[in-house]
Amino acid sequence: MNAFQVIGVHGIKQGSSATTAGLSSKWQKTLDTAAAASKHAEQVSPVELTVPSYQGAFPKTATRFIRLGPDEADDAPVDEDEETFILQALASYAPSALAEEDDSPLAGHTLGVVGRLTPRILRRAHAVDQVAGKGVTGRLLWVVREAHGYLRHEETAAAVRAEIRAALTATGARMVIAHSLGSVVFYDMLSRGEVPTGHDGGPGVTTFITCGSPLSWLCVREGVHTPGAPLSVPAGVEWTNLHSPNDVVNKGAGLSHLAVGVTDVVAHNGGVAKAHDVHRYLAQDAVLERIAKARAA
Repeated sequence: MNAFQVIGVHGIKQGSSATTAGLSSKWQKTLDTAAAASKHAEQVSPVELTVPSYQGAFPKTATRFIRLGPDEADDAPVDEDEETFILQALASYAPSALAEEDDSPLAGHTLGVVGRLTPRILRRAHAVDQVAGKGVTGRLLWVVREAHGYLRHEETAAAVRAEIRAALTATGARMVIAHSLGSVVFYDMLSRGEVPTGHDGGPGVTTFITCGSPLSWLCVREGVHTPGAPLSVPAGVEWTNLHSPNDVVNKGAGLSHLAVGVTDVVAHNGGVAKAHDVHRYLAQDAVLERIAKARAA
């Protein structure tokens, strides 16, 4: 039996120093292990996961902003546009605390220096950590800066989408699993009509799974769909969104209150430290069920 083809669209970290072969192997191993231990083994196997790396498309500075500690010479400073984007992304995490922000300096902060993060960002980060939990902002800024790099730099975004489209064309895959920023990338492709059509003339991708998606952020939604309209995917695409209660990126909530035609599924990925981990999401029974269903179709 021919292997069922699936394309994975990675988020941050996985793409900053990994090749397509390396990413594909890691995702494949997780999926195979989960399938072997589940009731879906026969319905899922064989499946082949391809995860195209888009590390080459991103500017180095967009993926180097990893640790919020000592300066690194090649880290780009935050400009006015990015500052606005970061502030907006953080705003919904602690709205009551944000109203109390002032212009006083922060003593003993651990989120870098003013040269990398502006005073306004430092104060906003402090307010979020006070309410949402210590270290929350540090985890979020991984995603926020790279989301900005994608949404505000069209040349970068087009190159990222081209990598995904090439993989879809090469494999003929009609199922996509997208994690974190990857969910934004592929949603954007669907909205732009950049997904290849199928051999039957219908949608090239009929099953779309998002995991730990930041599509709930207003600044992200404004970048990938019509303002004021609900999120949606084209007819013929089945959209499932997995969210973990402790995942700070999706704020522990799904997307059904912001989207039409999406099925939210809770993924119990454990504590905050691992809740956003792509492999925890891939091992969920809901992912295997969607693969089995798509394969049967």
